[in-house]
Amino acid sequence: MQKVFRRFHQTSVDLKEIANFGKLSTEWADELGPFQALHSLNRLRVPWIVQNLKGQKSPKLVDVGSGGGLLSIPLARSGIQVTGIDATKEAVEAATKSLKSKPLKLTGVSQNCRFLHTTVEEFSAKPENREKFDAVVASEIVEHVADLAGFVKSLADLARPGAPIFLTTINRTLASKVAAIWLAEDLLRLVPPGVHDWNKFPTPAELETHLKSANCQVSAISGLFFHPIGNHWTWIDSNLCNYAILAHKL
Repeated sequence: MQKVFRRFHQTSVDLKEIANFGKLSTEWADELGPFQALHSLNRLRVPWIVQNLKGQKSPKLVDVGSGGGLLSIPLARSGIQVTGIDATKEAVEAATKSLKSKPLKLTGVSQNCRFLHTTVEEFSAKPENREKFDAVVASEIVEHVADLAGFVKSLADLARPGAPIFLTTINRTLASKVAAIWLAEDLLRLVPPGVHDWNKFPTPAELETHLKSANCQVSAISGLFFHPIGNHWTWIDSNLCNYAILAHKL
C-alpha cells in the first residue's frame, strides 16, 4: 500500500475507494452481481453518449474510471475508439482480460478499445493526451474521488474544444440517502454495502461550478431513476437522486 500511496498521493484518488473496488475486481462481468445496476444503466447511457456523438466518424473517447469495462466495451461496439483509464489495477486487469475473449476479437471490439492503469491527472498531464479526445466520460465515478475540482479540471484538459463531457452521479439529498444508501446498499443489497459515502455525493450546482471553472459549459442536466423490480432505468425530470450532466468544452 505504501508504494501505491507514493504514486497517487497528489491526485484526486481516494485510496480507500481503490481498495474497495480492488476487492470487487472479479465481479465486473457478472450482470446479476454487485454491478448489476451499472450493467442495466448501459441501456440509457450508451444511447445517450452515442446520440450526442452522431455525425462523427470513429470518434476518440476516454472513459475515466472505466472499472472493469462495463461502459467502455459497449461504446467500442458502437464504433467509438475508446480508451478506458482507472486507478484500480485489478479493475484494469479484469477489463483487459475481457478484451481477449473470442467474441470481442472476432467482432473487432478489441481493436477499438484499450485500458490503462493510471489516474486522470497523470493521463491528462501528458502532452499527447491534452485536448485530444472527441468526448470524455466520467460515469458513476465523481462520487468516489477525493478532490472533485481537480478531477473535473483534468477531465476538461482531455477534451478538445467543443467536445462533449458526459457525467453521471448521485445528488447529495435526503432522497439519495434513503434510496442510494439505505435501500440500495443496506436493504436490497443492489450494490455492496459501504461502496458509497453520502457526504461525497456532488450536487448539480457544485458540479456545474467546477465545470465552469474548467472552461466548460453545462448543456443539460437530466434525472435518472432506477427501478429495482425489473432492474432498469428511466429518464425523469427530478434530479434529487441520480442524475446526468452533459457539458461541452469551450
